[in-house]
Amino acid sequence: MAPQPPGPRAAPLRGRPPSPSARLLLPLLLALSGGGRAAGEVFTTNAICRKKRCINPIFPGVEDLHRLEQATWVCSSMRAVLPSLGFCRGAVHYAPTLPILADAHDTESMVRKQDTAALTMFYYHMAGLGFEAWDYQDPANADDCVKSIWRMVCYTYFPRAQLGCEEGMTTAYLRPCQSSCQNYIRSCGVECCDESVKCVFSHTKALPMGMTMVQTGYVPHDGPSSMCTGGARRLASPSGLLWLLLVAQGAQWLLRDGVSSLAQLAGRSRALGCAALLFIAITIQGCSVEVPIHHVGNWRAEPDYLITYEFVPPGGSAHAAMLNSCSLPDLAQTAQCGGRGICRLWNEDDPDNPAAFCKCDRDYADPECGTRRKSQVVAYVLSVFFGILGADQFYLGYTIAGVFKLGTLGGFGLWWVGDIIRIGSAPVQAKNFRVASDFPHWAFVLCTVVLALMLGFTISYVTLVRHISQRRKDAMLMQAQEEARMGGPRGSDAAAVKLMNKRLTTHMPDYGSMSTAVPENPPAFAPPQFQPMPPAQAQQPQPQPVLAAPQFQPPPPPPPQQPQQPLPQPQMPQSTWMREQL
Repeated sequence: MAPQPPGPRAAPLRGRPPSPSARLLLPLLLALSGGGRAAGEVFTTNAICRKKRCINPIFPGVEDLHRLEQATWVCSSMRAVLPSLGFCRGAVHYAPTLPILADAHDTESMVRKQDTAALTMFYYHMAGLGFEAWDYQDPANADDCVKSIWRMVCYTYFPRAQLGCEEGMTTAYLRPCQSSCQNYIRSCGVECCDESVKCVFSHTKALPMGMTMVQTGYVPHDGPSSMCTGGARRLASPSGLLWLLLVAQGAQWLLRDGVSSLAQLAGRSRALGCAALLFIAITIQGCSVEVPIHHVGNWRAEPDYLITYEFVPPGGSAHAAMLNSCSLPDLAQTAQCGGRGICRLWNEDDPDNPAAFCKCDRDYADPECGTRRKSQVVAYVLSVFFGILGADQFYLGYTIAGVFKLGTLGGFGLWWVGDIIRIGSAPVQAKNFRVASDFPHWAFVLCTVVLALMLGFTISYVTLVRHISQRRKDAMLMQAQEEARMGGPRGSDAAAVKLMNKRLTTHMPDYGSMSTAVPENPPAFAPPQFQPMPPAQAQQPQPQPVLAAPQFQPPPPPPPQQPQQPLPQPQMPQSTWMREQL
């Protein structure tokens, strides 16, 4: 028989409220005891934690564990099951058991039913996480998170056969091992900010009409084990091993070279530490810190995606709700997928596998095509014009990232430019599903090139204007400094006087007899002296003369012209060499 989950559960608290120390220890005691009833479950509230992939149900297929355990199972063999496996072919590597179903009488039909059930749960859990299941039709070659979900659903619907069970014998249902659950939590980074994310738990679930059901988790054993279904615990990633090696190297250096330094430091701070402990022991009077708690796990408080994405047939009630409208062959196509998509076979290469799911239109998502996607065009426009304020992140649903982007003004411009390229080049992941692919790539390239040209032109124009303005300011500053150095506003006149004196004192070159003698000490050119004007005296009013009318005077005759005399030729003095020759 399958091992039963841990039995003891915490009783509800009665009497006076628990003390602060009891509130601190109570979640730990509940975790060690395996959980409690709905009235006795207590979880601490972490106000600074950020939830990540905290959905309801938190584990794929956990809601079906109780139903599967109530079914009748028969042992089978790997040889009989493998030819009919499709989705779980690479995950089931052991002798499984199969349920006895009313509508399946042979091994092939039972395997097909269970394989479709595992695929359906995989499809819906991916939708609950906000992923597109159609992007992971080969989960065996996907990332670690998708691979862990694939393995968990296959371990859930294809349990391991007990040891010694021969083919055809009835047996009990072996739940998945806790190692498979822990691999999923680690690979997908599940965080609900409380103690509710546990692989081994016991929870009392309220049902309609006042009924209750005790829901238990996975087997507290690590696989591979004969007491549960599943593989071994996933080893640390290469990056984790690298950090471990670095820590070991640092510890070795500390033990070799840092022990002496630490001993000296400890000796000096020992007295200070003793004084601090003594002060705390004297002044402490008890702890009155109130730790906030809640009685419903964070992931259980989230909306159930199996109910959110369920399909209610036309004219049916909520009791007739089911998963996957494509599983009804007689349903009209207009009623399938909410009228916003078509049913498509999961594996078109295998016509014997009837598993089909909704392939939604461009602007819709989720298993029944009822969720409208965010627009890539809107996200790109917001990223270009208001991305420096984080508007694109707010639109995509990432509030914390938008606040950080707003506080850093687009990551000092780098985050802003990166988001423009990232959002415009391809549809990005929003908080719920990917954005609609309504922005063609050629439009992105054209808009980006035009934007880059406009931005470059603007930057060049502003830089040129600033450069010209700075040059003008520098020239005016140099002129003002030169005027101040030359003696005020008449510095230009003084400079001209100095230049004229320099020219007068310079000897002209001697070109033989045509040279002109220049006195050795020529008089310096003296600048004009500016005499101050005498003070204004009171002027007596003078009588204005009466102007007579002008009389016309004939112009005087031109003077007689004198005959022009020829200009005397200058007599060239004879040099000494010419006189000797004569």
